[in-house]
Amino acid sequence: MLKCLAGMRTVRCGRGCAALLTILLCGCAGAAPAIPPAGSAGRIAPALALAAQRLAAGAPLSDYAQGPVRADAHGRLQVYVSVDAVTPEHTQALRAAGLADAEPSAALGVVQGWLPPDRLGAIAALPFVTRIAPPRYARAR
Repeated sequence: MLKCLAGMRTVRCGRGCAALLTILLCGCAGAAPAIPPAGSAGRIAPALALAAQRLAAGAPLSDYAQGPVRADAHGRLQVYVSVDAVTPEHTQALRAAGLADAEPSAALGVVQGWLPPDRLGAIAALPFVTRIAPPRYARAR
């Protein structure tokens, strides 16, 4: 049972509701994430932001050798940077901001590359960037 704060009524909820509430509340209790630059808060995929935090805290690179978020031997994360338009100027600006091995794909609207975790905020702050996420890897069934 939960108390509704607005009307101070008791509300019954199932296990799913209580579990969801517990997850949401526990998510607020951890260390505060780094504050992203203005206008870029929702541009970095949560899994990528978490991997960057863990790598910065000393997580071994081997934790990110395979899986949905991958890091190379230099500690850079593999990312897809979604942009409003794939242009040579945008690709160059991404390279200048730290994106290595940039491979633009106009058909997908992304520039793929490897990015040091501490450069996520700089890339997200670029005005033409709409999203930074890990690539979606093919899986054998």
